[in-house]
Amino acid sequence: MNLKTLLRGKGVPYFWPEPDDGPRDKKGFGGPVRVIGTTLLIFLASQLVAAFIAELGMTIIHSGSKQNLDNSVAAQFVYILIAEGLAAWLVLKVVKRRSLGLKAIGLGRRPVKNDIYRAVIGFGVFYLLLIIAGLIISAISPDLNNQKQDVGFNNLTSSTDNILAFISLVILPPLGEEILIRGYLYSGLRRVWKFVPALLATSLIFGAAHLEIGNGTPLVWGAAVDTFLLSVVLVYLREKTGALYAGILIHMLNNLLAFFVIIK
Repeated sequence: MNLKTLLRGKGVPYFWPEPDDGPRDKKGFGGPVRVIGTTLLIFLASQLVAAFIAELGMTIIHSGSKQNLDNSVAAQFVYILIAEGLAAWLVLKVVKRRSLGLKAIGLGRRPVKNDIYRAVIGFGVFYLLLIIAGLIISAISPDLNNQKQDVGFNNLTSSTDNILAFISLVILPPLGEEILIRGYLYSGLRRVWKFVPALLATSLIFGAAHLEIGNGTPLVWGAAVDTFLLSVVLVYLREKTGALYAGILIHMLNNLLAFFVIIK
């Protein structure tokens, strides 16, 4: 009897991934190229459609005046609501079309109390990793720790604005991003790859998405490192629990702290 079997029999939680008992074939999700390509397509499509609808709405409402999406809290809320909702909806449509079932993307059961317990531990591990990474970055390139991520919502003037910003930054992204990234992307890669390669690929893609490429601003490497480490913890919990709920809670807690630090 090995150590993991002994601990499981005693009811003691242990913190390394279970071996994947399912077949590592390409049925359902397809190969890694298809999984990554579908993920990127869903992400880009949801962002473009959301931006188009938000901009169109602003043009209709503010006819005759020049309005910028970044200056409208309501428009930013609509943009994020549509982008995250559409991404989640498209994932569910793909899953249904390929007859995978919700369990395949970590939504096959209801949340349980253990999800909260694991989320608290995972959140502590994540911030320990952040501290270690921060010390390393400070020793190598201190300027990276001073970079600020642009999350929008720079003109909050009322309680309604604050509520919309809170929902947009704390509630919606963890739902949409977890379903797309740890739900679809990681699950698809895990079907054909072992745990570590699937974890690294998922986390690198998630971190790269937070570099804020474009708009003439420098790449925000600090944000990419933070989100890479966040993804490592979230992927681990997805593997360990077989569900997305603990990861969603950690993601919300992290965004909540960022909300009060950056926005408030």
